[in-house]
Order: sequence, then structure tokens, then C-alpha cells
Amino acid sequence: MAGLLVGLAAPVASAAVVQVSATVETAPIHGSGDAADDPAIWIHPTDPSKSTIIGTDKSTDGRGLVVYDLSGRELFYYPDGRMNNVDVRYNFPLGSSRVGLVGASNRARSLDFYKVNESDRSLTKVGSFAPTANIATPRGFSFYHSPDTGKYFAYVTDIGKVEQWELDGSTGSVTGRLVRSWTVSGPAHTEGLVADDEMKRLYIAQEDIGGIWRYGAEPGDSTAGTRVASTTENGGDIVQDIKGISIYYGSGGAGYLLAASQGSNRFHAYARDDNRPLGAFAIPAGNGIDAVTGMDGVDVTNFGVGGPFPQGFFVTQDTANDGGQRQNFKAVPWQSIAAAYTPALLVDAAYDPRKIGAGTPTPQPPDTTITSKPANPTSSTSAQFSFTSTSTSATFTCSLDSAAFANCISPVSSTGLSSGAHTFQVRAGDQNGADPTPASYTWTVATTPPAGDTTPPETTITSGPPATSTSTSASFALTSSEANSTFQCSLDGGPRVACTSPQTYTGLSTGSHTFGVWATDAAGNTDATAATQTWSVSPSGPGGGSGIVRESVSQATNTAAGTTLTIPKPANVAQGDLLVSCLSLNGGSIATTGAPAGWTRLAAVTTIANPKVYGYYKVATASESASYSWTTTSTTSGGGIARYSGAAGLDTAATSASGAATSSGTVPAVTSTTAKAMLVGCMSVNSGSASLTPPAGMAQAVEAGARRFEVADGIQVNAGPSGAKTWTSSAAREWAGWLVALRPKTP
Repeated sequence: MAGLLVGLAAPVASAAVVQVSATVETAPIHGSGDAADDPAIWIHPTDPSKSTIIGTDKSTDGRGLVVYDLSGRELFYYPDGRMNNVDVRYNFPLGSSRVGLVGASNRARSLDFYKVNESDRSLTKVGSFAPTANIATPRGFSFYHSPDTGKYFAYVTDIGKVEQWELDGSTGSVTGRLVRSWTVSGPAHTEGLVADDEMKRLYIAQEDIGGIWRYGAEPGDSTAGTRVASTTENGGDIVQDIKGISIYYGSGGAGYLLAASQGSNRFHAYARDDNRPLGAFAIPAGNGIDAVTGMDGVDVTNFGVGGPFPQGFFVTQDTANDGGQRQNFKAVPWQSIAAAYTPALLVDAAYDPRKIGAGTPTPQPPDTTITSKPANPTSSTSAQFSFTSTSTSATFTCSLDSAAFANCISPVSSTGLSSGAHTFQVRAGDQNGADPTPASYTWTVATTPPAGDTTPPETTITSGPPATSTSTSASFALTSSEANSTFQCSLDGGPRVACTSPQTYTGLSTGSHTFGVWATDAAGNTDATAATQTWSVSPSGPGGGSGIVRESVSQATNTAAGTTLTIPKPANVAQGDLLVSCLSLNGGSIATTGAPAGWTRLAAVTTIANPKVYGYYKVATASESASYSWTTTSTTSGGGIARYSGAAGLDTAATSASGAATSSGTVPAVTSTTAKAMLVGCMSVNSGSASLTPPAGMAQAVEAGARRFEVADGIQVNAGPSGAKTWTSSAAREWAGWLVALRPKTP
């Protein structure tokens, strides 16, 4: 559990109570007086727009469950008893079938269960049993599905007494076996319940001057709880009584615990990972719907159900309906709530509650992607392809022009190609089999130059090393004003040689160097004036004598949303090199299990909505893969890897910071314990166009424009505090960054 929580952070909200009006309200409940109590959301298995809201009626004259569609129209009414709280789970094994299961606490001293009939969304009762005599009036109710055992449980509470029942549907009817019971300390009244099926937690809302208690949800867990939220009488942030509570699920453990404050007519959000308070929202009158006051139960889903709720919604009981009508339930689009906070709360539709209990999916062969390829058409008789796959352990086989597939490693080059069409194919394979649909690319080599073209192209160096670098390697990105151009490169006045972009040099000597490049178009016209860049190499750094040298870098960007970010291995990685990576995400997240094998997280800066920035490191082995893939939530993203020789590892823990839109971002100092440590920092801004300038004393190693971030480094001569490091941006943008020190190897 502790490992799951590292670095998972929800945005920190402002202290102000934000106002968000409902857009849908249900038909009034059947009972009079204090009748409506708790809603639950059921999501249709194939058509989310046919999802329903299931509400309870605890009155003596209403007595039952009501099913509403997403417009609030009543579909079904079941007058089966004084139903108090209600919950839903999916894929419950009932007889020989898997069903959506609805459970409710019945004040007539029973727990009642229904299956959802998907064809018309009606309910059929499939079981009922009584808790022990300790539960005088069943009030709070929640399901829990164990990710460890796959078992389903029901929790029920009343006046501080809590019972956990293991459910069994093998006979076609739901029965229960008591597996745990305890009493919540402090004020007696308890009702609101919710279980987190991923983090294996149970939350219980304690009324009066209590708070919210957290327990382990497994039957063998301790019954000693932790109070994670307190009422204002106990120095907390929430006004009594605390009523309904619910979980907003986000990918990788992100999300929120939501709680209703009946005494203040507000709803509070707490971070799902560490339960820190993030502020509150209220539901005033608007959109022709009255305000929500005196509320009891709540529910929320992150899952998009179309119609009025394309990105999920929040639903709550409302005690005082307008026009003197009986009570009902009000619903608010989740994206409206999230956008009202500053910074915005998470909107993440990746978690699908319908997968609860569905079992482990059948492993699938990896999918293969070609990441770089020649132009089409091209005059070049050479071609180079880079490729990756969805499996970090995959190997590859390649085929050119229908030849037999043979083992290959990215990148693959072919020379001496004939004029005409060519087809390259590549297929990834791992323990789950080979990709059944190889990635394929067809292009044409046209060696005959176009007639009448006598104008030479213009050559441009689009990226290169900084003016002063600590690295003995340098890489240059090249472009030409004419498509299908080829290049010739020269280093330090040496002969011109054919080259491609990027052109990389290693093992450079200390001192000044000059790089030149000339483009030649398809008609044979060569740029008469080279594009040049001069820089100096000072690998010992400003203090001299440091053994840490930045040797090479690599980078990649996903300009379209995706769930995998693959960064190629930097050039010439040797055993013992220290690899440091920075990843910048446009609002997504990376779970603790989302890093490639061997990489350790050093920073996760996730306190604002965009960008979110992560840092990782690893010591290179004798055999490194050609690329490294991180698993993210679906988002645009970018990342870079810097390779350092002479580094023994991290000298100190990383610091990090983030902030609202401004033209500079400052990361707190790190304190190195050794002289001549290498400071490495990463800064990202919420922009694809702003340029970044590194802090004084640090040189740019990587800067990517499609997902704007920069990695910079520099030697710190003496041990001790580095001082805060400030990056400047050409435009005011939200920002996030981290800083770490690398320890030099002992001679």
C-alpha cells in the first residue's frame, strides 16, 4: 500500500467554497417527510447513456427503491421496505451468471439484494438476510470487492456498530457470512460508508462532532481506525453532521474522497491518496433547479455516460425540494465541479467500474509502431527506420520487400536501394506471442532529379549543444528548405561526409568545436553556405576535476494523447552510466507501476492540473534495451533521458515545486554531501510554444517543444546548499519542476 501512494497527488484546491449548480434533478420520491436518503449510480454494460440512478426511500409511506434514467425520469419503483443506503457492484457471481448487484440496508432489519436486468434496467430481488442483533436499525451500507481474493463483501453500520459480511451467490440467491465486526470509537452515530476497491480501504462517516474514519477493508485487517478528517469542533475543516461519502476514482490511485457536510450545505473533497483536504463546493439554485440543502447520501462516477454527463457526474439527495414537492436527487456534471476549483480538479474517464470483478484480461501480443521512417517519395537510396512496441520486453523481426522476417534492433538501416517502391515491415514479439499485424511502411525511391531545378536549398540546424557544455558528446538536428534533401556534415574543418538528422558526435576533446552542414536537394543543388554552430566542451565543469560528465541525451514526445511514452536509449550507453529521465504530462499521471523495469522514481510533481512532471533514474547494465516505455493515463506527453558517466547515484533526495501562471519557476535548493556533485533539474510549463532559459550555472541538456520541458545540469563545486534554481519562460504559464544532485564516483 505504501508503495502505491508515493507521488500520487490531487490538485491542491483553493480555500474558497466554489459554486456549481445542478443540471438534472429526479422526479420526487414517493414517501412524504424525510424520505429520500441515498443514491447509487449503475453504468450500463454496453450503452453508458442507458445508465441509471437508484435512490432509496426510507419513509414509512414510501418504503423502497426507485430507478431513474439520466434525465431524472422514474423508470421503476419497488416498495419493498424502508431502504436507507444503497450501493452497486459489477460482475457478481450469481449462480452460473455474472450480474450487476444492487444492495441496500432495510430499516426493517435486513440487507436486501437485487440484480440489474440489462435489457430494461429493472431490478429483480435475489436475496435478503439479517445482520446480527448488534445492528438494531441497518443504516449505512457499502459493497467491497477484494482485489486480492476476488470476493465480494457487504458492510452495514448503525450507532457506531460495524459488521462485514462475505457474500455468496453460488446457489442463485445472495447469502452472507459474518467475517468481522467492531465499534467505532467516539460519538455513536455512524451512517455514511464507502469502500475503495483498489486501495483496500473502508471509510466511515461519524456524525455529531466525529469525523471520517479509515480502516483496512479486508476481513483480516485491524479494527483500529485512523481519523482522516475532523469536524470543526475538533480542529478540522468540515461542519457536522458528516453524511454521505463516495470515491471519485482516477487512474493510478489518483482521485478524491467526497463527503457531504449537512450542517453547512457543502460537499468536501479530500485527496484519495493521503486524504488531505482540498476545499469544498456547494450546489446553489440554477438551471431552473433549486439549491441542495440538508443533504444525506451522495455518489459519483468518473466514467462518461454521454448525454448530460459526458465526463461523469455527482449525485446527491436534497432534503428541501422547491415548490413544496417531496424530496428528490440532484445531479451535477463532474467536469463542472472540477473546473470550478483553482487549480482544476482531475477529470479522468480511464477507470471503468464495470471491470470490477471481471477478472484478469487474457494477455495479448504486443502492438508494433514505426516511430521514424524515410520521406515518400525520396531520392535517397538509403533508409532508416526506428520502431517500438507496447511491451518493454519485446524483441523484433524485420522484413524488407517481402524477404523473410529476421531478428532486428531499432534503428534499422538499408542502403543501395533501387529506384521504385519498397515496403518495410517490423513485428514485435514477447512471452504473449508475436504481433499478428506487423507495422508496415511503403515508400518510393525516385533517383531521377526533377527537371529545371537549379536553386539550392537552405540548410538549418534546429537544435544542438549549448554554447558551453560539460558533455563530450553533441547531437545536431538538421533540416532543409526542400523535401527529400540529403546532408553532408563536417566537424572542426574536417572533410564533408554524408550524414542524417540527428548527427551525433562522441568522445569530443575539451575546447572549442565547430560543426557545419550542407543540404543537397533532389536535383543535385547544394547549399553554397553551410549552416554552422560553434560551442566549447568543458567536461570538468566550473570547478574543474569533477568526474561526472553528461555524455549524451535522447528525447521523445507524444503530440497526440496516448497511454505509452517511449524514449530511445541515449547514444553509447555503457555499463555503470547513470541515466536520469524527466517526463512531462499534459494533465495525466504515471502510477508507481508505470515505470520501465530498473527505473526508480526520484520525483513526482503532481500538485497542479497541467503540467505534471516526474523524474526517474537507473544505473545502466551491460545490456540495455533500445528504448524505455512509461505507462501513463491517456494524455499528451514528452520526456528526455540524460546519460552521465562518473556518477555513483543520487547524492540527496530531490526537491520540487509548482505554481500558477508566471514567467519564472523556482525549485528549492538541494544540499549535496560531496564536492563537485552534478545538479540535474527539470522544468516544464503548460505551453508548446514558450521557450525556457535554464538557471545560472546550469546548461540545457534537453528541450522539447511539442510538450514543453527542459532538462538542465551543472557542476556544484563545493558540498552544501545549491541555492534555489530559477528557470525563466518566454510566456507566463503554469509550471512544475524538480532538482536533484548526483554524487561523483570515488576515484
